[in-house]
Amino acid sequence: MAKAGTLFFAFLLSLGAPQAIADIAAIRQSALPQETAVLAAYDDVEKLEAFSSAWTNTWNYPVSKEEVAARLGKDLGFLSLAVKNHPDNIELLLLTGLVARYAYNLDVNGSHDVAIHVLEKATSLVPGDFRARWFRATLQCQTSELKAGAEGFLAIENERDWDQLPISFWKDYTNCATISNMPVHTLRAIGYLEKLSAPKPAGFDSAAEIAHERIVPFDPNRDYEPKEVWRGAQLGDNTEFISTTCGIRFLARGDWSVYKIAVTKGTCVAVFNTGPYRAKHGSLGPSIMVMVKQPERGQALDDFATKYGGDGVFTAYSPSRCPAEKCLAKAGIQAGMYKGNGDGHDRVLVFEREEPRFPGLIFEAPVDLPKADGGEGPKYYRPSETQGRIPGRLYYLVLLDTASSIEEPAMKDFDFFLANVVVE
Repeated sequence: MAKAGTLFFAFLLSLGAPQAIADIAAIRQSALPQETAVLAAYDDVEKLEAFSSAWTNTWNYPVSKEEVAARLGKDLGFLSLAVKNHPDNIELLLLTGLVARYAYNLDVNGSHDVAIHVLEKATSLVPGDFRARWFRATLQCQTSELKAGAEGFLAIENERDWDQLPISFWKDYTNCATISNMPVHTLRAIGYLEKLSAPKPAGFDSAAEIAHERIVPFDPNRDYEPKEVWRGAQLGDNTEFISTTCGIRFLARGDWSVYKIAVTKGTCVAVFNTGPYRAKHGSLGPSIMVMVKQPERGQALDDFATKYGGDGVFTAYSPSRCPAEKCLAKAGIQAGMYKGNGDGHDRVLVFEREEPRFPGLIFEAPVDLPKADGGEGPKYYRPSETQGRIPGRLYYLVLLDTASSIEEPAMKDFDFFLANVVVE
């Protein structure tokens, strides 16, 4: 198993420095088997954790790497024997997994497999105890299983209130979020550590600086290429579109066509043609448009809907879903718009959202390190940047434009779209 440490961000070397916050503190010493070898291993880890909790390509510690590796390897041997005699002792399994992880960082043979085995055993015995999954996620974030490790941290985070998780969890979380290129998650985790009045570990100022550098401030005066601000991914038969800049995520059916997707001078626009469907005369395709922009000075949400929601006679209607706390919804008719295929029937939905504390958080996902190309020594790469969100309050408009003769299938498309819109 290759270490993630052998593939560095070009600017992440400082994060391997000794940490003042210890994972060993999460293990209850009093619940361990009170045997000399086990307790001695616990004491040894307390002394060696600062030198072994992360892999490093340079060794600048007062104890030699060979000595630390030898002591951890010896401790791991004693603990593995103790596990055979106490297979159901959770604290012993956790301690063994932690020592194995630290030994892995010192290239002790077989340590990775031992860590995975005992941590899986601990998880199966007490599924509700997050510590084994936390230790495993940290190990994975130090290996080629980086994405799986980051996802493990996110899963644990979603199960609990942030202030019910220990300081050392957020320390490991921050390191993993930084390496897996989730800068907003990094900044939020550092914020949690500050709220917990945690002593600042070495390297965390660098982590915050790295995160800020990864987020490029929005420029309202430029036109962005779609690939700069939108990303798409196949989800079954559908396509998911995400834009951190526009603060939105939505699904488009696989048979819809993209008419336009852009961010131009402060305005996000995405237009899709759905269908086509059989109309009275030939076939027609409805269109769905999304617009996101800052409100103009003094512009109310209703004014925004009137300005961009099309022409016609409008009445209020109840949408199938509102993606925000409150929506303004209108149904409009444009008489004779489609001639023999009927009047134009529009649905306009507008809502607003304030800028969140950590813009882009809900749209971030971990990325794996690129594959190493072989050879000796560490490899370097620079991760992609994230275009920042349009600052401040944003107004959102979702518009359906269709003919009355195909209104039924068009509304099904519109309802599908609304059901899958997520905004910050």
